[in-house]
Amino acid sequence: MLTAFAHLNWLAVVLAALAYYLLGAVWFTPLFGKAWDRSIGHDRSKAPKFGPDYYFVPLISAVIVSLSLGMILAALAPLGFGDALLVGVVIGLGVAAAVSINNALTPHTRHPYLFGAVTGGYHFVGIIVVSAIIGAFSV
Repeated sequence: MLTAFAHLNWLAVVLAALAYYLLGAVWFTPLFGKAWDRSIGHDRSKAPKFGPDYYFVPLISAVIVSLSLGMILAALAPLGFGDALLVGVVIGLGVAAAVSINNALTPHTRHPYLFGAVTGGYHFVGIIVVSAIIGAFSV
C-alpha cells in the first residue's frame, strides 16, 4: 500500500478534494439545504451563522477521502476510467451512503431518513466525482 502512496497523482487528489468540497457547498445550500435543515430541525433564518468548523472540517474530510480513494485506485492500477467509476459507486454506496443512513438513526435526528438520504446522497455522488477525477488522470 505504501507504493500506492508513491504513485499518487497529487494534482488529481487536490482537484478531486476541491470538487467534493464545492459539491457540498452546492448540495447543502441551494440544492438540498432546506431538506437538510428540516431533517435536523434547524432554521437558518433564526440561527446564528455557522462557525468556521462548519466550513473547515468538510474541507479536511474531502482531502482525506480524496487521498484515500487515490491510494485505493493507485493500488488497484492499472484501471480504466470505467473501473475507477465502478470503485466510486461501490465505495460511495456500499460504505459512505450506508454509513450516513445508519448514523442518521439517532434519537436526536428529527427526520433520520431524510437526513440519511441528503447526506448519504451527497457522499455517494461526491465519491463518484472524486473517483472520476482521479481516474481521468490515471488513464
